[in-house]
Amino acid sequence: MLAVGAFALALAGCGDSGKADTSQPHWSGPPRADASGHVPVSGFNDYLAGDGAVFARSPTAASAEFLALDRPSAPVSTIQATSPGEVQNFSEVVATLTGLQDDSVRDARYTLEYQRNADGDWRLRAADYAQRCHAGRGHQDFSPKNCV
Repeated sequence: MLAVGAFALALAGCGDSGKADTSQPHWSGPPRADASGHVPVSGFNDYLAGDGAVFARSPTAASAEFLALDRPSAPVSTIQATSPGEVQNFSEVVATLTGLQDDSVRDARYTLEYQRNADGDWRLRAADYAQRCHAGRGHQDFSPKNCV
């Protein structure tokens, strides 16, 4: 039944009108990280407060949207969300993209920190990026440093 539903969703996006589907919220993916690995989050929070409000109900859903995981760049993507102890208004999500189709960068890791608002929606507090290089192309540990 799940395969049928996924197939139906795939077909729902097809058509010959030639027009883009603007009925669904769209986020283009995360902004580039700075040299220390920090990724700007204010634009994504604006998106969550507007057209992307449906994703603000879950840190995992928000992370998948922030990283544009519906447009895969890696064969394997894992997302792990945690909340410390009994804390209900904070969540850390670590997303690892493994086997990137890049000649220098092998894997990427995003660490995303979310805070729940009084209305129950989540907002991204901070985002950090690190990458691991292919052998012979630089560092083999996750680091914001560039690969060569």
